[in-house]
Amino acid sequence: MRAQKASGLSLRYVAGYSCVRLASFVRRPIEALVFLGTRLEQFATIIWTRREIDRYSRHCYWNSRRHVQEYAKGAEQPDWLGDRERILIQKYFLPPGEVLNLACGAGREAWLLARQGHRVTACDWSPGMIAAARSRFQESGLPIRFQVVDLYDLPYADNAFDYLLLTNIAYSYVIPRRRRIHFLEQAYSLLKPGGSFILSFAPAVRGQPGSQEFLHTLFMTLRRFPLFNQEYERGDRMVWGSLVHFFRPDEVQAECAEAGFLVKEQAWEQGFAVLSKA
Repeated sequence: MRAQKASGLSLRYVAGYSCVRLASFVRRPIEALVFLGTRLEQFATIIWTRREIDRYSRHCYWNSRRHVQEYAKGAEQPDWLGDRERILIQKYFLPPGEVLNLACGAGREAWLLARQGHRVTACDWSPGMIAAARSRFQESGLPIRFQVVDLYDLPYADNAFDYLLLTNIAYSYVIPRRRRIHFLEQAYSLLKPGGSFILSFAPAVRGQPGSQEFLHTLFMTLRRFPLFNQEYERGDRMVWGSLVHFFRPDEVQAECAEAGFLVKEQAWEQGFAVLSKA
């Protein structure tokens, strides 16, 4: 009996060990291909100029059917706001007033803000996102106005809004720096004196992996040549098909100050800053 049990356990062990070794054998070339693929993907950041970035972002990514469906499905969630975001809104968006929800996607934040008593103007440059938002909320009776608007050409009057909201790390999708400054200057003019602007961004990871640091150094060298993207910035990365700028702790504050904003609060590790207009 003991011999049979030992033999059974031995066969079970051999079978399991064989599975582990086979998985390791199969996984290694796959991991190597993934590593190579992600590094090749990064070269888009040094090849594409602003024109190509805009074309890709507008038509191939944010307005794609897959992304619109994904965000529209998310809009059905009862509470999309994260804990930090909710705390900031409750703290700085008082009393209820006129809110401009920038890069609103399929309307998740706009819906929640309207339920809190705000009058919301929600805009996005993706016609598909705005169409999904209107379809979802047109019969809600909530005070939300959805519009297709270019983030770099905001068609609103000066001092029109009490509060501005740009969430879901959308500020990191504004590339390069000069366009972020232009966007912030527009936002500053739209905000009423004393108003608050909650801004979300992607914080840089401390201590980049060696291969990533090598690419940054290489790209900073290549940007000197006309054939490459001369507006490439350290911190620009392709992440799962989307071009993102990762901010160092001092970057957000410097850019906001250049546009005239006061930084009331910054939670860099959580990727939030709260700005005000004097």
